[in-house]
Parts: sequence; structure tokens; C-alpha cells
Amino acid sequence: MSQNKKKNLNPKDPKKEKKDFEYHAEEIAEEVEELFEDVSHDVERHFKKLKEKAKRAQKDAKEYLDGWQRERADFANYKKDMQKQLDRMRQTTKEEMLLQYINFVDNMERIMQHAYTEIKESDWYGGIENTHKQALQALKRFDVEQMATKPGDEFNPNFHEAVDGEGDIIEEVVEVGYVMGDKVIRPAKVKVKQSQ
Repeated sequence: MSQNKKKNLNPKDPKKEKKDFEYHAEEIAEEVEELFEDVSHDVERHFKKLKEKAKRAQKDAKEYLDGWQRERADFANYKKDMQKQLDRMRQTTKEEMLLQYINFVDNMERIMQHAYTEIKESDWYGGIENTHKQALQALKRFDVEQMATKPGDEFNPNFHEAVDGEGDIIEEVVEVGYVMGDKVIRPAKVKVKQSQ
């Protein structure tokens, strides 16, 4: 028995131990490599999924940004259009009011034109003349002026409206025309004749 005990106490064979270690090391290395490949594939798959999510998020963000920018541009255009429309409405209203005022001036001119001589010499008539001058000055403040149309001028359809006759020469001014800046707000009504 003592020999058996001696045998058991002897250390293992170093060569065999080295082979066992190398064998186990190779197994462990293979397992680690397989594990690394599995983890690597899992990480790669997870990375691809994250990359796809990031691309979708970027695409969505770009679509939202583009939509927001379009809406912003549409709203800016809407505001500009509304401002233009408001300006046109103001201008149209202004012109309509001025035309009513011009009708008042026309009536004053008719009164002055058809007044009897004794009325023209009265103070009352002087008041009418002063009121007429003030009315024309008020129109000038709105950049409205009477057209300087007179008999003998050439007929221009952009500024004149022929109410009688045929031709290209103005024979008589029936109603004075008015311009506001460059725009005709009421054409002069004229009688025309042929040039000689």
C-alpha cells in the first residue's frame, strides 16, 4: 500500500498535462471564436437595425422639415397675397370715393357754367368758385388731377371716351377726365371729328 500511496502522490506527467492544456485551450479558443462570431453577428444585425432606424428617422425628419418649410412658404405667400388684395381693395375703394367726389366737382362746374350773369357777379358765386378751387386742391392731395384735354387734341382711347362723332380729332370736351398718377380713373368724354 505504501507504493500505491507513492504513486498517487506523484505529480502527473508534464507532457500529458501540457497536451491536455493545449487541447482544452484549443477547445476554449474555438468556443470563444464561435461566441465572438455569434456576438459579432448579433452586434452587426443590431447595428444594421439601428442604422435603418436612423435612416428612417432622418427621412421622417427631412419630410417634416420640408413640409414645415412648404407650409411656412405657403403662409408667407398667403400673407403677401392677402396684403396685395387688401391694397387693391383700398385702392378700389379710394377710387370709388374719389369718383363720387369728382361727380360733386362736376356738378359745381355745371352750376358755374350755367349761372346767369347777375349771379356770377354776386358774392354767392364767389363762394362757389372758392369751394370749387378747394375741391380741386383736395383732389390734388390724392394725386388726382384733371386731364388737360381740349378741342383740337388728338383722340386717344386710353384717355378719352368718344360719345359722339367719328374721327381722330377732339371737337368738344363733354366731361373732363381725371387721372391719379399714371392711372386714368375717369376718361374724358369727348365729341370727335375727322382731321382735315
